[in-house]
Amino acid sequence: MIAGLFVGAVLCTAAEPEAPKLSPPLGAPGMSEAHKDALARYGAAAWNLRRERLLTAARQLEAAAKADPEATEPVKELARLYAQLGREVEAIRLARKALQQDPTDADTAILLARLLADAGELKDAVAAAKLALDSKSLAEKPEKAVRAYRDLAALCERADDLAAAESALGKAVELLVEKRAAVIAAFAFTPKGADAEAAECLERLGRVLVKRRKFDAATDAFEAAAGLYADPKRVDDPAGAVRLAWNLSGALEAKGDPAGAIKYLEQFLKLQPRAAEPYRRYARLLRAVNRDNDVVKGLQKYANGDKTNRPLAAVLAAEIARDPNTRDDADALFFALTRETAEPEVIAVVVRSHLETRRPVEIIKDLDRAFAVLKDDNKEPKEPDTPARAAAKAFAGEKARAYADALETEPDGVAALLRAAGDDLRAGTNRAHGTYYFLGALAARHRKLELAALQFRQAARFAPPAAQWDAYSSLLQVLRLAGKSAEIETVCRDALAAGDLNGVEVLFNFHLSLALAEQGKTAAALAAADKTIQQAGDADRLTVRLRRHTVLCVLGKWDEAIEYGKKLADEFDAPADRARVRYAQAGAYWGAKRTADAEAALRAILDDDPDNAGACNDLGYHLADQGRNLEEAERLVRHALAVDRIDRRKAGSAEPENAAFRDSLGWVLFRQGKLVDARAELERAAALPAGAADPVAWDHLGDVLFRLNDKPKAKAAWEKAKELYEADARVSSRGRRDGRLDEVQRKLKRVP
Repeated sequence: MIAGLFVGAVLCTAAEPEAPKLSPPLGAPGMSEAHKDALARYGAAAWNLRRERLLTAARQLEAAAKADPEATEPVKELARLYAQLGREVEAIRLARKALQQDPTDADTAILLARLLADAGELKDAVAAAKLALDSKSLAEKPEKAVRAYRDLAALCERADDLAAAESALGKAVELLVEKRAAVIAAFAFTPKGADAEAAECLERLGRVLVKRRKFDAATDAFEAAAGLYADPKRVDDPAGAVRLAWNLSGALEAKGDPAGAIKYLEQFLKLQPRAAEPYRRYARLLRAVNRDNDVVKGLQKYANGDKTNRPLAAVLAAEIARDPNTRDDADALFFALTRETAEPEVIAVVVRSHLETRRPVEIIKDLDRAFAVLKDDNKEPKEPDTPARAAAKAFAGEKARAYADALETEPDGVAALLRAAGDDLRAGTNRAHGTYYFLGALAARHRKLELAALQFRQAARFAPPAAQWDAYSSLLQVLRLAGKSAEIETVCRDALAAGDLNGVEVLFNFHLSLALAEQGKTAAALAAADKTIQQAGDADRLTVRLRRHTVLCVLGKWDEAIEYGKKLADEFDAPADRARVRYAQAGAYWGAKRTADAEAALRAILDDDPDNAGACNDLGYHLADQGRNLEEAERLVRHALAVDRIDRRKAGSAEPENAAFRDSLGWVLFRQGKLVDARAELERAAALPAGAADPVAWDHLGDVLFRLNDKPKAKAAWEKAKELYEADARVSSRGRRDGRLDEVQRKLKRVP
């Protein structure tokens, strides 16, 4: 996410909305009561916005927009306000509507670009930013234009369009340097402000040029920026001028001039940066000029002059660890560092060092030391934590999060760590339950489901009562992902037989009912579902009844499920409940081949909530499957992806997007005949952890590849789909119930 992208250019306007563009205009003869009402509500909203009564203003703007659907200003202000309130999906929809009404509105286009960028829709975000820059109103506001050019460049970099990023920054520099006098005369910037903006844009332009391997031009840009920073009559920021030495060293390293890079880097290191990468680059450059023996000595010199610089100390330890003869000294330094800090940058260096020296078990040991502090005693009642113990727990939790973040950027290292975790289990080493849980979550994230299940079993075994359900819940989720219904049944029955479940019996019966249904054990599944209903509290009344609905669908009892769903619709009529029941009913209708009823249920959901991601995706997919309304289908699925990405970002989800939604988009594009685009989307779906295990995604990818006449790859994709279809033994599997396994076998006969 680009923090603060376009914020200054947009939200500053929200407090003073313009008069709404209503028709007929204010005071015109024959103005309807609806128009008068819209004006009154808009004026009240403006008053409340100035007093930061945002929720009240939102309600008034909503009413104004409803009273006069042709008015533009209520929609624009509401889009801005929704963005402030964290209602990004609604803000995107309204910003798009406002731009359809007024394509020249630069502020709304800039807002839309920011929102789309945060939602991961980079292509559309770039288009919105370019629309803003085409606006005549922006051309009259050079300060806003400069910010828009900079932010467009950032978007283009994220979208890997470096040429466009270079162009945008070049235009910003042109405004600030070549047209400096005119910009200052227009009171857009003070002289010093214009020079500071120019220096920043030149610095960013240099970094883009390095990526484009235009090293001489990059050097010119960096030196121009450095000149502005160093000039006492311009920016007057000597530290900024020295910082540019960092960029110049990077440009020369990329160019293949390590000696020149060292010269500039040593200038930068005089600032004693509190970051690991400058010192890592220093070591790398020394080795590049065959000064390997100077690496540790050079780093030690800097460390002696800055004894509190922990990232530097971590890099020094990592370099010491490269030599097996001094590795014990490095481990002692690592141990001392990780006892006193959980700084993510330090932990990242530690993780990388242990992985590079092929000692991932050291990571497990340090994690275990952290989780041992977090371990709760099994004594009841619990003794309250002392301040010191509470602080120790908080520190250990920070360290565990830092390890998780560090491993996110080390996919090969994760594989090595998970192998070490498996060896650790086989060796019978006892760890804290938190260590097992961490490793299980890591294995699950990387689809090592068998290892994840083993780790979660250990976590459940050693967890105190209060933490036991979390481990069991994760274990059951992993087994579900692996399609292990029989194992889920065993886990649930064993737990229920053991008793003393701290009130979570209902949760085991909840999972047991579906596991039994997936094995075709009809009577037992329905009995477990009914027991879940009996045991559940009021807060879960609908959830457990919908589980019974799901059980009926899994068993193929579509008519019974539909009738049961109708009863639920009568009993649960709150808006949120109604959407959940309708969504379940849509699934039952699809299963019963009542496509018109299924479509009606999904459209009813979207009438109430056009941002329901599941309904958008399902309706779009089924429209495509039937070859109908393909433009609408694409719009629906793309919206589902955007909504889902925003929700995942807010929730901190490990996976950035839904593989099934991405597969749906690929299928829609395939139906439209956009084969190249469809292939790209389906390959993205199959690359996601959930998509890699989804036979439908591989099946669809094979279809696209076959149409593109890439028969060897089509065959490989279909074979992968066949393998996954066959591995899913559940009675509800799409391979068996929908005949997809038979179909893919027929398709395989068409390729050599």
